[in-house]
Amino acid sequence: MKVVGSILLLFSIAALPASGQTQFEKAVQLYEAGNPIQSKALFLEAIKEDPRNAEAYYYLGTLSIDSDYESAIDYLQKAIDLAGTNAKYHLMLGNAYGAKAQRAGIFSKFSAASNCKEQYLVAVSLDPKYTEARLRVIEYYLQAPGVMGGSDAKAMAEVDTVKMYDQYAGYLVEARVHEYRKEKARQEQCYRKAISIDPKKLDAYRALWFLAMNDGDATKADGVFKKAAAAVDDKSGLYYSAGLYYVGKDDLATARTMFETALQKDPQNALVFYQLGKVDLLTGANLDRGISCFEEFLAAPHVKGAPGPEYAFWRLGMIYEKLGKVDSARAAYRKSLGLNPGLEEAKKALEKLK
Repeated sequence: MKVVGSILLLFSIAALPASGQTQFEKAVQLYEAGNPIQSKALFLEAIKEDPRNAEAYYYLGTLSIDSDYESAIDYLQKAIDLAGTNAKYHLMLGNAYGAKAQRAGIFSKFSAASNCKEQYLVAVSLDPKYTEARLRVIEYYLQAPGVMGGSDAKAMAEVDTVKMYDQYAGYLVEARVHEYRKEKARQEQCYRKAISIDPKKLDAYRALWFLAMNDGDATKADGVFKKAAAAVDDKSGLYYSAGLYYVGKDDLATARTMFETALQKDPQNALVFYQLGKVDLLTGANLDRGISCFEEFLAAPHVKGAPGPEYAFWRLGMIYEKLGKVDSARAAYRKSLGLNPGLEEAKKALEKLK
């Protein structure tokens, strides 16, 4: 069994950027390795090296949206000032204005929402095939009140445009509009049409399975799952998604079975190790195995969309606490906070051990 000091050292070494790189290249490497705090500091250095580095401003804006939307807006506007025809910059600026619309006071909310929609529309005008931006436009129309330009009819009007470039994605977004309208039969029909277009893709099966499970129709859900297991390319992703569903339902035994099957389908799926460790922590049934799972997760290359390593160290600390290994728990919590000083859960856990 590895000790926490070893994994801390291994992780620190793995996270070190290679020498001879620019600050920007080092920052991107850290960002892709799941170290947002360290990467942000280097992106700030990168714009000192090159004040016209639009991509560095883009990353800074992306990293700031959750914590400081005003700074995010400033960074992203700077990126656009330097490279205004880049659709992804406008999409992310729309996201920043969306964050402001959600959190700002009543007087700022309307203008922020208007700016959010405007930036999404600019993104799709610059790149009509940019499906992610088109989806943001649709979601805006569904979520915004009428006085802010929201309309499910406008959302549905965008669906045909998505289908023109990507029929599979088009049926998925049409299903989203029907979900909003509470038209469950049409929603299900859209998922089935998407499956008929590409039976090897996971998304439509997963959505259809969730729909059946949430309706309590176990027979239909089982049929969908079996068809997906036989057809989809990403079989590990199928079982992983099912595991997440069962975690949400607090059925941890079934969740573990699903995650273990996901790992059998793809032993390199690092996301699974994190969830297996989390299940062992929650059940308390095999804490040593949980430690091994989190260590495997931390040793693997970071996967986009995965929890940051600071969360794995925080949960490792919780396991060590349960085992009465206080020094190891402190070391894990400190490593978590070194990666993300704002992680309140780790901060409170460490304070309790002092």
